[in-house]
Amino acid sequence: MAAEGIPEVVAAASIPAAAPVAAPVAATEELSLDSQVAEKVVSQVKHYFTDANLNHDSFMRKGITMHDGWIPFSTLIRFNKLRQLIGVPEDPKIIDMRRPNKRLPRPPPIAKKFVNWLAAAVKAGVTEADAVEVNDSSVRRKEPFVESDEWFSRTVHVKGLPYGQEYVDASEELTEFFAQHGEVALLRMRRNPKTKAFKGNLLVEFGTVEQAEAVAQMTDLEFEGHKLAPVMLSAYHDEKMAADEYIHPELYKPGQTYPTFEEWCVAHGREVPLPRGAKPKVAETKKSKVKLLTPKEIVAVPNVLVKFTGAEGIAIDDLKKALGAAGNVKYVDIQDGAMEGIVRFKEPVAEQAIESYAEGMPVEDSAVVLRLEAVNAEDESAFYERAKAASEAAIARKNAQALNGNGKRSGGQSESSSKRTRSN
Repeated sequence: MAAEGIPEVVAAASIPAAAPVAAPVAATEELSLDSQVAEKVVSQVKHYFTDANLNHDSFMRKGITMHDGWIPFSTLIRFNKLRQLIGVPEDPKIIDMRRPNKRLPRPPPIAKKFVNWLAAAVKAGVTEADAVEVNDSSVRRKEPFVESDEWFSRTVHVKGLPYGQEYVDASEELTEFFAQHGEVALLRMRRNPKTKAFKGNLLVEFGTVEQAEAVAQMTDLEFEGHKLAPVMLSAYHDEKMAADEYIHPELYKPGQTYPTFEEWCVAHGREVPLPRGAKPKVAETKKSKVKLLTPKEIVAVPNVLVKFTGAEGIAIDDLKKALGAAGNVKYVDIQDGAMEGIVRFKEPVAEQAIESYAEGMPVEDSAVVLRLEAVNAEDESAFYERAKAASEAAIARKNAQALNGNGKRSGGQSESSSKRTRSN
């Protein structure tokens, strides 16, 4: 099975070039500042440092954690959008066909005149009122970045544009189009991770949930003659989950964990695709002898589950220690930051625990008191579904390692493969 069609969140430095854009300034020794181009460049640079972009741009997120948050102009000038606007020539691609997997040499430095042009434009365009500040060589945010999950509930997934068709100034035109219906915090064009071709799908984050929901309900959206099909990202995500389809990274719901594409392929009996140009690490004759593990059946056991509330801010180890007073804890199932979760005891002591701690279960070295209650049928069913998914993901990970020769695997399969502590 080929990996084409599996998109990913693309960092700012790796966004593929769209249709050719004419260089806005001449590549002379001294580049003159064009006011319209300078305005677009400054706007784009400021965008890289916004909360909306940093929530998804791992390259920039890592960058602002180093050098006191300063990002050099010599780094920004390599971002494809800025290269297109300023007219920076593309780096020559050096490929040794005899050794396609050999690490390529560092790209040649970009001419100083382009870096100077960018620095001059940004220094002239950034004001005290902006959220970024500039020195002679770099830019940084004024305020620390705090990652947020709120974007998920404000995002609309949009289908309907032609696959592979690139548009000049696509992001700007599409942002302007959707801005007619609300504040657009971020627009992302979904791309094929291998070919970088535009998939014809968009992720549009709005300023409020109400704006996003209003757009998702529209049935008459058209862009350049193409009828668009908007739907809330949460609904699109849940539909793919229900169909047991692979969930692409840019569709991940905050707080949930997902199998990698390789793990998903193994779990669904499909061949794991190799990276382009890579050779199999294990000969087929050896692969045929690999014995794949199969997940153990998760069986519901009576009187072992207890629901607890009031756990917000309590470390998982402290939770396990407190709950251990009622019996041997097998694992604790709770989302990060959540106030409630479910504990699975090794022995059938659930009813006894609830009765013994009817007035509450104190957590050592804190003022927190956990409240214990019986698990209803719906919560019990959801619990065992999560346990099953965790077991399958763990086995798929081990099988993928065995097939690709990435690690050793012990012969036995223990039930601990399905154990979870805190879900991320």
